[in-house]
Amino acid sequence: MSTPRILAVLLFFALAAPVWADHGGPLASVPLRPLTVALITAGLTLVAVLLLVVIVRLLARQGRGGE
Repeated sequence: MSTPRILAVLLFFALAAPVWADHGGPLASVPLRPLTVALITAGLTLVAVLLLVVIVRLLARQGRGGE
């Protein structure tokens, strides 16, 4: 890597570092119990996996000639 590219990458990460901070916002004032957060996360993950399975099956059907 050239020196300007390394400096650009370092500058990018230096500017992106504050993003790791707690941003607050409207949801920060609503404390959720860990079990509630876990259930919401599990539900969203399940929906994402099911959507992915449907997309893969549709793409596989298209590849076989669109039965």
